[in-house]
Amino acid sequence: MYQASIRNKKKTLNLNKSKNINYIINTDYEDYGFVIKLLGNCRASVMCNNGDIVIGIIRGNMRRFNKRVLIDKGDIVVVSRREYQINKADIVHKYSLEQCQYIINSNELTETLINEYYKNTQKTSGGGVNDTYISFEDAEIDTKEDIVDKFKFLDIVDDEDEDEDEDECDIDDI
Repeated sequence: MYQASIRNKKKTLNLNKSKNINYIINTDYEDYGFVIKLLGNCRASVMCNNGDIVIGIIRGNMRRFNKRVLIDKGDIVVVSRREYQINKADIVHKYSLEQCQYIINSNELTETLINEYYKNTQKTSGGGVNDTYISFEDAEIDTKEDIVDKFKFLDIVDDEDEDEDEDECDIDDI
């Protein structure tokens, strides 16, 4: 009986069951961060929103086996800076891919974090280019009439004499 109950628990175990989609960040104590690399022992090197690189320590409630949150290189997380240790911070929350896109589109991250995020996603996506973050607000669309007008005023001169001089050129002279 005891072994059967353990087997059933192992089968139904899912990592990151609790999906806290509406995490509200406290701007006084918390900040956005980007995971640069994993250091081991539940630590990670994190670039904060202001550009500082700190050691992020994963909180205990994120490490527990039944609520484990897997943090990887290139994730956007919420860090809580420590007042007494400037170079250390606690990792409080990890955002999913959809939440990351929402945060980037709502301009809550600085340009340094956005650039680091897209550098990492292009490397991990197998070379594919993700153009979802490019906005073409100032682009003007030319109509066919504008294009035709531009080409009417071009003076294209075809001199056959210049072509003959080019043909006489030796490879040895180059």
